[in-house]
Amino acid sequence: MSNNKHTIYRDVQSLAPVIEELKSKTAATSAELSGVCGFDGFIDTFVRLQTPPSMAEFGPKVTAAAGVAASYPVRHLGDKFGGNGPLFAAALHDIYSGGIGITYIGAMGEGEVLPIFQAALGGKTKRLYTLAAAAQTTCLEFTDGKIMLNDMAACNEVTWMRLLASVGQAALDSELKAAAYISAVNWGKLPHAGEIWSNLATRLAELGVPARKVIYFMDLAEFEIRPRAEREELLARLPAITQHCQTLLSFNLKEAWQMAEVFDGTFHGRKDAESVAELAAFLRERIAVDRVIVHPNDGAACASARGTVYVAGPHCREPLISTGAGDNFGAGCLAAALQGLDDAGIVLAGNCASGHFVRSGRSASFADMAKLLDAWAGGTLGERLASTTL
Repeated sequence: MSNNKHTIYRDVQSLAPVIEELKSKTAATSAELSGVCGFDGFIDTFVRLQTPPSMAEFGPKVTAAAGVAASYPVRHLGDKFGGNGPLFAAALHDIYSGGIGITYIGAMGEGEVLPIFQAALGGKTKRLYTLAAAAQTTCLEFTDGKIMLNDMAACNEVTWMRLLASVGQAALDSELKAAAYISAVNWGKLPHAGEIWSNLATRLAELGVPARKVIYFMDLAEFEIRPRAEREELLARLPAITQHCQTLLSFNLKEAWQMAEVFDGTFHGRKDAESVAELAAFLRERIAVDRVIVHPNDGAACASARGTVYVAGPHCREPLISTGAGDNFGAGCLAAALQGLDDAGIVLAGNCASGHFVRSGRSASFADMAKLLDAWAGGTLGERLASTTL
């Protein structure tokens, strides 16, 4: 299980004590927790290409049509609410089976919350505050992948001043005084998110909220478009946030490789458990947060002052759905942290949340996680769960 530097849980059998602790600490939840999630919002339009059905065939056809025109038959699959923040908030609600207070602040409509977000989040949150129009994504789905066409103009309108104007200082202060957690995601597509992240932590201190009381979960999401200088500017904000809060910073494997480049780390292509653990430790040594989490598709690592652990996950080779898996993972990690689990338990919960979601199309509850773990340990966990929503 262990090597000289890291603790590696390679399979479900080695995870037995971690599983027992996870079940014990999530079997019942105490008085309702509350907190704030934000700050993006997307409307995702899904389109299935019928002819040609694959990206491999589509690419050459588009190239051949350059300078002329082309037309292809598609099937419109409908619109869904999206964005990392809304998906995260919905998953967190479901993990607690509704027993957690969530205030969502994000880009859900100009002036008022659009019906698509009201329908998706209205019953899962205490309050919704919209900051700007929703961004738009058209997802072209093929048999061998997908192309995401993002109109992110609205993301520029998500600012600290918009937040204060939409929520109001008094209402925001009330939220922060009662908060057990803050979840701030999708820095990669929100140019002004860093200021929001910093100002929330600063306001906690100004309000006299005890230092380190609030758990602050951060996920940068896809940030390839953000230049190195902006990544460094964000990293410079993190010490002050960590001074006020318990901080978790989560990356998928590709994002972690990219962040390591800021520190001249060369990890690209290294996917084995030891390398992922080494990468998490590398980042934790250089970034001023309490925990760095790195999650490939088949497990996750967490590095903290207590060391580094890698926890194998219930890997699904043929996901029913992949969009939203990372947000479910993050919600699982935050929920486990709120329940007082250690590093191994935090990433195990994230693995279970995402593993359940990609098999069923719906977010797991704590009870669902326990059932999934039983099936995994018993060798009966398949590529699909009995009840699916897609």
